[in-house]
Amino acid sequence: MARLELRPKDGRLLAVVLLLIVALCIYLFGVHWWFVAPHLSYYEQMRDLREAQQRYARIIAERPAIEQKLAEVRAFEQGNQAFLSEADANAASAGLITRLRQSQTDQTDPKRCSVVSNTPYSGGDEELYQRVVVQARLRCDLESLASILYDLESGKPYLFVDELMIYKQQTYVPPGAKRTASPLDVRFNLSGYLRQPGKKAP
Repeated sequence: MARLELRPKDGRLLAVVLLLIVALCIYLFGVHWWFVAPHLSYYEQMRDLREAQQRYARIIAERPAIEQKLAEVRAFEQGNQAFLSEADANAASAGLITRLRQSQTDQTDPKRCSVVSNTPYSGGDEELYQRVVVQARLRCDLESLASILYDLESGKPYLFVDELMIYKQQTYVPPGAKRTASPLDVRFNLSGYLRQPGKKAP
């Protein structure tokens, strides 16, 4: 077996390598983890705080413009005629009934169309804005009904007609008597929205 002979030069190189390894271990376990690492963590935290401060400073600088936009939105909402003008649901229901009867009077001959009943309705699903509903029943001919529905849905505040049901009345006509058009039995929900929140938005 051949013997491995170490020359003095090789010994010095090995000593330098071992010294570097020892120095690296001392640095890692004695200096880095106790002094350098905490300072690096503090630096990261300071950088995050500085970025957050700059972001908040930009938001604060934009505050006057945001407040102006909010004021414009509030002014628009106050002047928006799409909502019912009443302050509560009971007054709004009375307003809807008055609006229905006014439309029936303005658009048709009372002999051709009459309001049989109108009842406030408090059921239904909650919506983003508070909805006020009146259940109406009319006895009209088709032309009068079309005029009333158009008048209700084309004006302001915005009113909506749904759950529309139309029944044809069957009347007895004696033999030899002149047959006339029978009025239609019409039922629907008339609704509008108050400028008040219903359920909270998700």
